[in-house]
Amino acid sequence: MKKYLTFGLVAFAVAGGLYATFRGSSEKSPSSSASAPSVEEALTLPADGIVVTYFTTNVRCPSCHKIENLTRETIESKFAEALANGTLIFRVINVDRPENKHFIDEYQLVSKTVIVSERHAGKETGWKNLQEVWTKLIDPEDFANYIAAGVRSSGVREAM
Repeated sequence: MKKYLTFGLVAFAVAGGLYATFRGSSEKSPSSSASAPSVEEALTLPADGIVVTYFTTNVRCPSCHKIENLTRETIESKFAEALANGTLIFRVINVDRPENKHFIDEYQLVSKTVIVSERHAGKETGWKNLQEVWTKLIDPEDFANYIAAGVRSSGVREAM
């Protein structure tokens, strides 16, 4: 019984930490954002195309950095042509920044994740949350295949 209680308390603490991270209740001051990743939300969104976004916060663990790096590497290696012609962009958005908090509700974010969104005629027409990035981290090839499949299902072909 004690083992189950301990597990439950640990799970509750982890869930609370994730919630606090995404709701901005971190004790960090705005000046600490200098250690945050470079944010690329200023990129011009394609009128017709795909936007791959890694959503992060000021607080980043080694796994968070790995998700961003593996996602970027996958997009750059498998979809170079679409990146070059502007029909696909990859960006990083820090939801701890006040101007980005709206994404938490828009995409129902509960943790750091990768969102693939489709755009037509200048408007987002659909999106999917590639939340399994967390379980794919142990195998970079499986991770890359997962990201590529998420992008391909939105209509972007891989570079040959």
